[in-house]
Amino acid sequence: MARVVVARTVVPRGILRALPALAALTAVSCSASGATFDGPIHDVTRDYLHTVADGGSPAAFYGTCGGRPVADSHLLLVGEGPGFKVSMVGSTQEDDAASVNVSITGRDGSASPYSVDLERENGTWRVCRLGKGNVQINVDLHAQAVPHDR
Repeated sequence: MARVVVARTVVPRGILRALPALAALTAVSCSASGATFDGPIHDVTRDYLHTVADGGSPAAFYGTCGGRPVADSHLLLVGEGPGFKVSMVGSTQEDDAASVNVSITGRDGSASPYSVDLERENGTWRVCRLGKGNVQINVDLHAQAVPHDR
């Protein structure tokens, strides 16, 4: 079952001219700070990245990924240094495939965007790839909602 996080904004009469800017602000707050990242794809992503940050082996998180696994994706994070910090940015899921955008703050203190691609295998979410940069997440601006898998 999908869960939807919704934000509602009340606009006073005098601010109607600023509505386009207010709508943009509302959309950003919905997709970033208004979203809750507590679904299974988020749990796997968080655990995977914390394992890598702590210097552990992420092997248990990787799946077969349709015969094209990338079991050494975590090596992309070597430059971030041990103990890097992870923040969830956004996510998208369609059937048995998902991507989670994260921001990783490394030892130099700067944040870098990454995406974690996952596939559901036999009911369990598995990491298929870690990539530099974020994937585009489409937000329904009319409903101002961000769907999340439960």
